[in-house]
Amino acid sequence: MPSDRERLEQELRTKAEAAIRKLLDALPDKAEITLSDMETLTGEMGDELMQGTMQSLSESQQAAPNEVRCEQCNRPMHKRGKRKKQVVTLRGEVEVERQYYVCPCCGAGTFPPG
Repeated sequence: MPSDRERLEQELRTKAEAAIRKLLDALPDKAEITLSDMETLTGEMGDELMQGTMQSLSESQQAAPNEVRCEQCNRPMHKRGKRKKQVVTLRGEVEVERQYYVCPCCGAGTFPPG
């Protein structure tokens, strides 16, 4: 049975291979490609790869909390499924999917750990 690290490595490798295939499929004919085309395609591949890598890493590093308490009323919160959240990083904005919690009393919501 593969370790968590081996599963993460395989997942990242699969995402990288998919990004490379997508780039190669989008390449115009050699006679028509410009430096701008290359820059655009590699930039898109880099953005896609960064997004997928951030998502995989955030999921693999995220420990499920035993209990999440509402900051407003200190009551236990309930899971409401995973939601996407925009996060600003050093390399730009990425979208990660995280577990979302809602307070049954006051309706406040949060993406733990913060």
